[in-house]
Amino acid sequence: MIREWNETTINRFLKEKRGQGTGKDYKPWLQVQDIASKGRSTRIFGHTTQRVHHLLSDLQLYYFYLLEFDDGVIDLREQYPLLDFHEMNISLDKDLSKKLFDVKTQVPHIFTSSFLITRKRNDGEPFYHARIIKQSQELEKKATLQRMELQRRYFEKKEIDFGIVTEKEINKQLARNIGWAMNACDIQDYPDLISNMAILKTDMMKYLSDPSDTIQRILSRLEKAYQLDDGLGLILFKHLIATKEIKMDLSKKIYLSKKLEDYHFQVSYK
Repeated sequence: MIREWNETTINRFLKEKRGQGTGKDYKPWLQVQDIASKGRSTRIFGHTTQRVHHLLSDLQLYYFYLLEFDDGVIDLREQYPLLDFHEMNISLDKDLSKKLFDVKTQVPHIFTSSFLITRKRNDGEPFYHARIIKQSQELEKKATLQRMELQRRYFEKKEIDFGIVTEKEINKQLARNIGWAMNACDIQDYPDLISNMAILKTDMMKYLSDPSDTIQRILSRLEKAYQLDDGLGLILFKHLIATKEIKMDLSKKIYLSKKLEDYHFQVSYK
């Protein structure tokens, strides 16, 4: 945990190449072990980047799930540091200038954005969104708003879209459902599914064509037909949602006992 923000800490982070790289090579500036987060901190593997992400609150985790499920996102860098902030010659008044340095050590603050998100234009060129994730009550604090303003001016000068996301803009049920499905994105540990994937998928899609049936009955039928261990039907179901071969209304809480018609199922074949 960071006890004091000083030159030694900054130099150590830079030596560790934190805040540098892209994709699987990126290292977040702040990591779970560094700070005492008010919410639950999480290390989680990202399939978009093929690396472990360090998320410092439940709200960051929910937003991460939404980004992971977004086909337009090609990279996401969490706890992204504005390392060149002090070189940008950003016009600041006296109050904002006071936020640039640590009160005790007078070491320059390294501001971090919760996420720097990379998307791709139709012409193949990347473009970026910077997002800060905060509980709405945090925005009532003057110091928080001042830090936001510093970042807003920085990204404006960089011509990068900047925004603040609170719990009011995040559909938590949707995020939870995506996280629930995404933990079955990788099924390498289930050889019975992998070896029979083509026929299992075909039958799963066929069973899902009856809107009056329930999810649980379909999973049980599949497990019985192929003598699968209990629970493998659910793993397959979640995997097909994660890979978007099954589409359903993920904004509702998922009850396996409910009928398919309650979730507006759509199936596709890849």
